[in-house]
Amino acid sequence: MPDPKLYVVFYRPRYGNYQHWALYVDDDHVPMIFEVIGQHPNFKRNVVNAKAEKSTSFLGKEFVGYIGKNDIERIKVVASTIHVDNGTVEWDCQDYVLEILDKLEDDFVLDTDDEDYSRARSILKGKRGAIV
Repeated sequence: MPDPKLYVVFYRPRYGNYQHWALYVDDDHVPMIFEVIGQHPNFKRNVVNAKAEKSTSFLGKEFVGYIGKNDIERIKVVASTIHVDNGTVEWDCQDYVLEILDKLEDDFVLDTDDEDYSRARSILKGKRGAIV
């Protein structure tokens, strides 16, 4: 059985002109999408057990890296503990995903020296913000 893959997935905007981002664990056993839904000031965490590509609003995905089966539990914990910042107007789903990635770096699940991850962070930086 292959190692699970970690992606950032992109969906058509749900509100306004910001692409919706989520973190996606592509695992043959139980695929999981971690996201915040809603809009300021009512964001809330959401976890969906589904293939990201099955959504009708799916636009694409960016490969972050391979993870170990044991890392899935750590990702669940991190995603459930990242602060949902309903007090900051500028905070959104893109921040949520980037903060998860930052914490996974701190926890040595992701390695900044990994080429795939480094490239993904660079691409995400360019995609961050409103769609013009």
